[in-house]
Amino acid sequence: MKKKKPDHVVWDETHDRYFAKILPYASSLSGPIIEVPNVDAFKKKGVDKVSKQFQAELTDLQQQIKAFVSLAADTQLVYNAQFKFEPIVGETYHLYQGKESAFLSLIDPAEWDKKHLGSFRLNSDYKWERL
Repeated sequence: MKKKKPDHVVWDETHDRYFAKILPYASSLSGPIIEVPNVDAFKKKGVDKVSKQFQAELTDLQQQIKAFVSLAADTQLVYNAQFKFEPIVGETYHLYQGKESAFLSLIDPAEWDKKHLGSFRLNSDYKWERL
């Protein structure tokens, strides 16, 4: 029977060799203390930060979508209206309710007694922005 090595000696019986130098941890009482880092705090802090960032980005996207839908609806409303002139980019026009459908005019709402649906400006992308 082989002589058993003491507990503090790191001996591999299957290969008959010392293997303390290849261990990822200290193998004796005089070795350095192994401390496991607290990654839970790091994870919680990371999750909190990224959650707030995602929420802020989601809010921004929702606002952009609302603005896009509003711009698309206004543009469609004006293009579906009747007008007999070619609008100039950058100019302000007024939309009124007619007998059958809406119509676009240059006349200011204060100067006319018609139901005013809104004032719009044609931008360089040929989209109608509500004023």
